[in-house]
Order: sequence, then structure tokens, then C-alpha cells
Amino acid sequence: MMKKITERELERSLKMTLEWFEHSGVMLPADGSWGVAERILLTENNPAAEVTLRSFPAWTDCGEWAVLEQRRADCCMQTAFLYLLAFRALGCPEHYDTARMILRYLYNRSGLLKRFRDDTNAFPPSVWNWSHIKWNPKVYFDDNAWMCMLQLRIGTLFQELNDEFEMTSWGIKLADSLAEAAPKYLSGKVDTAKKDFSTMWQGKIRQPHWGSLVSMALAEAESVSPETNPEYRKWVRLYHKYLLENTEFSKSEYCYAVLGAVPAYRVFHDEESRDTAEFYGKKILDSMDPATGNISAEHNEAPVGPHLVDTIYTMNWAVLALQELAALDEKYRKPLQKIMELLLKIQETSPCSALFGCWRGMFDLKTGKWGGGDCFEGGACSIYTGWTNAPIAWAMANELIGWTLASAE
Repeated sequence: MMKKITERELERSLKMTLEWFEHSGVMLPADGSWGVAERILLTENNPAAEVTLRSFPAWTDCGEWAVLEQRRADCCMQTAFLYLLAFRALGCPEHYDTARMILRYLYNRSGLLKRFRDDTNAFPPSVWNWSHIKWNPKVYFDDNAWMCMLQLRIGTLFQELNDEFEMTSWGIKLADSLAEAAPKYLSGKVDTAKKDFSTMWQGKIRQPHWGSLVSMALAEAESVSPETNPEYRKWVRLYHKYLLENTEFSKSEYCYAVLGAVPAYRVFHDEESRDTAEFYGKKILDSMDPATGNISAEHNEAPVGPHLVDTIYTMNWAVLALQELAALDEKYRKPLQKIMELLLKIQETSPCSALFGCWRGMFDLKTGKWGGGDCFEGGACSIYTGWTNAPIAWAMANELIGWTLASAE
């Protein structure tokens, strides 16, 4: 019989992750007032280190590792949401204060939010630039979908933060921008000669990594402001019909598909979203190793193999996807616990301040150690704040609170 994960284990894991954020160097000052770095890059014995540093040219050299200092909007917002979940789960007011300071960085200090329409570029107010070190704006579907959903979620749950930063207002504006651009990219009818914002988005919208996150964001927008934009529902139905007709994706994409479909079904109660959630939920279950709970690494930006636990593109989203599904159907509860047990087992306990409490980017089940190779974005030597550590810790906090990513009160 599978042993149930205890509240004590979940609390310990969550506190370890917060300790990593505050003591590893990714958040200086540790109060969040200057945001959150993208990741720690372990440079010792990392053949991808040189190309990584050239690709992300803002870092603090710490000897055997570097803190990649670029401030990404999504990493900062994901971390702010983690601290708010920790505030709810642990009852510590300092966690709320940290989240507020990260949000002040995002809205008041970073310059990442496009606030006004001007002639410098064609993007409308509401979109977020990918990184504060980019000389030219890069606006991605996936990053902005996270920004849209999390602004709306935080603004709805925490009225004082909404009053200070106008989060739901910015979130709805961003949802409208996503709903206008995404269908054009899915249809392939983007006129690149026309220099308006709808031709300048980044991301392969036909992959759930990009398109399903847009569905997630537009479902959240509909829940906050019902029936204000019919394009939200149109996109969700269009995209889920597409996912039911085009099903050949890597295992990582199954998780994204569920993260878009379950929130959409909760809001729209439509057949397409329900069928998409069930179809890709089954694919997740079929992909899991029954002994370990792992889903083999297959993402093109990381090393691949059935023995590799990928926490940048796969297992981090699988735990959240199964948490969503388990709230709808009890048959997903045991697989969810299996994945959570694996993640808890491999959480880093090294006394090194750069490592303690984190999940590194890849774990090798054959050796029982973090490893498996490195690419310039994926692999064991990349330790992400957002995308890996914040989302996995969301799952732990959600279990304590009784929430999922799609349902919070």
C-alpha cells in the first residue's frame, strides 16, 4: 500500500524551497525588492557553460556556479505567486511581504511591462518583455500566458495587491492581446510584412507548450470577467479541436495540454476541453514508469532518456497537471502521489547554499544522482527559479491548502 505524503513532509519541502530562494543568491536582496534571477548555472564540468553564458550575458560569477542575473517577467511572477501560496499554507506574513516586493519590482522597477502605446515598437500596452537585458523586445506566447493567468489569479485572491498594481486590469488587457494574436499564428495566416504586434510574437503555437498556456490564460480571463470577449471561448474550442485531431507530441506536451484543458473545462464546461483533458491525461498515465513515477525526458532543449527526470520541461508540469486531473477524477490521485514522492525524494539536500532546497534541472535514475547531461537551457546544471522550483513548490503548497492551479478561493 502506498504511504500517504504527510503535511509535515510537504511543509518541510516548501520551507526548503523558500530557503533556496533566499540564500542561494537568486534573490538579492532576499526580500525580493530587486526581483528574481532566472537561474543558477553550475559551471564546473559543464560543457554547455560557455555557450550558455554567451546566450545569457548577465551573470554573477560565484566560482563553481554563476547566477544568471537576467530578470524574466515570468520567473519573477511565478516566484511571487509561490510566496503568496506559502503565505496561505504556512501563515507567515513575511512571505506575503516578499511577494509584494517582487511585484513592486515587476511593475515599478523592471521596465518589463509595456504600459503605453508609442512609436518605438508595435506591441500594445499589456505585454511583457521576456528579459530586462534584451536590447530589442521579445514577446513570447508562453511567458505572457503565465503573466496573464497569474496577474488575474493574484489580483483576484489578494485585493490589496490588485489595488496597488491594477493586476486584473492589466491581465484582461493582456488576455485580449493573446486572443487577437494566437488564432492568426495557429492558422498560419500571419502577414509578416505587416509590422503590427500580431506578427511579432514568439513561439510555436501549434505545440501545447505555447497554445495550451494561452488556453489556460484565456480561461482565467473568462472566470474573472465573464462574457466580455467572445474570442476567449472561440480560441479554447478551436485549439482543443486542433489538439484532438493532431496528437503526435512529445511527452512534455501532454502535461501542457492538460494545464490548458482543465482550467478551460472548469470555466466553459465545453466538450472539447473535457475530451482534451481526458485524452492527454490518459497519455500522461500511460507514459509514467510504474516503478518510479518518472516520465521519460524527451524535450528538444534538454538531454533525453527514459532514466532521466526532467524538471524543466516535464515533471514540473506533470505534477501540476495530475493535481488538476485528480481534482476532477480520483483515479489520478495515486499517480499524482507517485510523482510527488519522486520529487520529494530527489529534492536537493546538499549543504551548499546554491543547492540546498532546490530541484536541479535533471536527475539520473540510473546513478541515483543529479546528472544526465546539459544543454544551454536544459539539463542538470541549470537550476531555474521559475519553470522548475516555483511550480514544483506550488504543487506542494497546493496540497497543503487544498487548491490546484485552476481552482483557488
